[in-house]
Amino acid sequence: MEFRKYAARFRLPFYLVCDFESFLTPIDHNEDVDPIKATILIDEHNECGFACHRVSEYSQYQTDPFVYSGPGVMDKFYEHVMQESRTIPTTRTWTH
Repeated sequence: MEFRKYAARFRLPFYLVCDFESFLTPIDHNEDVDPIKATILIDEHNECGFACHRVSEYSQYQTDPFVYSGPGVMDKFYEHVMQESRTIPTTRTWTH
């Protein structure tokens, strides 16, 4: 088997690969049951960390994974993504 449909590829010069870690925490069961869904929530996900890795076909723009675990995970994630948006070149200066 060989891949031949190169024109069908979704090519991006840069992208971020992110993975979140979370843990389940029991929630208060004093809430009413949703009559439409007929379900009772018993746990909720609480984020506790993430890793984010910039990937590019241009080796000079690839980075090691950024890993964070601690308070304010989502704030730190958004801060990191905004920093990435300022760091990634916005012009065609990154071409071969």
